[in-house]
Amino acid sequence: MTRTFSRFVLAILRTGALGYVILFSGLGLAQQVVTARATIPFNFWAQDHKFQAGGYVFDNEVPGSATIHREGTNSSIGVSIILYAVPGEKENPRVTFVRRDGKYCLVELWGVQDRHVVTAEFEQRGEASEQQRQVPLTIVESHDE
Repeated sequence: MTRTFSRFVLAILRTGALGYVILFSGLGLAQQVVTARATIPFNFWAQDHKFQAGGYVFDNEVPGSATIHREGTNSSIGVSIILYAVPGEKENPRVTFVRRDGKYCLVELWGVQDRHVVTAEFEQRGEASEQQRQVPLTIVESHDE
């Protein structure tokens, strides 16, 4: 029984040590927080929420998500995003929409140095089609956090 107990305690200590390494290894990595504006000239959908055409602010202050805020209102919606590409050269920031069932759906957010895909759209990342529309983003603020 003592031997089994010792193995159990050792397994817990190893798991704890691994968790500690994973938790604190990411602390040295700074996240770049970007706030950008876009004027979307059409109605669009993001994670089952309909947005009216107009001016919007996008930011990624919370890791793994982007906040979409309509200018002139107090409400915002968060959408889950995943980093899927870091291009070799800088690109023009933009948002990408794909037309499905008569609706434009938000699928990607491209920053100057990275590309994020809306989590629900991960399988279609990077695809180009005739049904796609891209709208430029204007960077308002960018800083490391």
